[in-house]
Amino acid sequence: MALEVEGSSPSSHPRGPYGGFPYDLDVDLDPVDTRLYLVRHCDVRNPEGVLYGHLPDFPLSEKGVKQAHNLGKFFADKPVKVIYASPLERAQETAKIIQSYLKNVPIITTDELVEAKFGHYLQGVKPKDVPRKRPLWFVHKAWPGLLRRDESVKAMAARVRAPLTRLLRDYPGEGGICVSHGDPIQAFWTRLDGGRRFLRLDCAKGGMLELDYSGSKLVSKLYRAPIPVSTDDVGGAGTAEPDEGPAAATG
Repeated sequence: MALEVEGSSPSSHPRGPYGGFPYDLDVDLDPVDTRLYLVRHCDVRNPEGVLYGHLPDFPLSEKGVKQAHNLGKFFADKPVKVIYASPLERAQETAKIIQSYLKNVPIITTDELVEAKFGHYLQGVKPKDVPRKRPLWFVHKAWPGLLRRDESVKAMAARVRAPLTRLLRDYPGEGGICVSHGDPIQAFWTRLDGGRRFLRLDCAKGGMLELDYSGSKLVSKLYRAPIPVSTDDVGGAGTAEPDEGPAAATG
């Protein structure tokens, strides 16, 4: 089953203007073609519509489970050797459903793929209440990483890059999957496109970045949107999208 693709073909990108985060990863490899996938966890059960950040007890919704099965079907015939995943429940559940379609592929849990650090501060409130109840959000939006409880775009992107580097080093020509969250993926994507601050590059829940490397050199990237799941498929029950509000900093 093919996922819907935004864009008709992979696009090559010149090196960004800021330096400091090359598209190439920090390994010296033979020029073998390897495809990696950076996946955002699927839709989350969130009846109160709060920003859930690092909170426990936010599993996948019925829609999210179906999205994850769609991902599993997509990856079933891919040469995936390992799945790296954030320790948070929604990412672990997404990874386990994908794993169920693969043969003898382990899941390795790593904090490198966990939700944004600033999510600890935002969690538990509704997006509309963020300006009043979480006023440091304004500082975060103006300059991510300035606050002690925050992290910069560069730092977040660097930690996402670490498991991708290991996949390239350990499984050249085969590859694997990293399951993470909205902000870390957005940080990585922003740095790929040469930005220092967040660009509005939205990886929807159940979507992914498809990254093609030759050796350690990134030659193209492609965003793949999730396959739509109709409300009929999920019993007519929709799920709130807390990261569409003013605090799109947790997902």
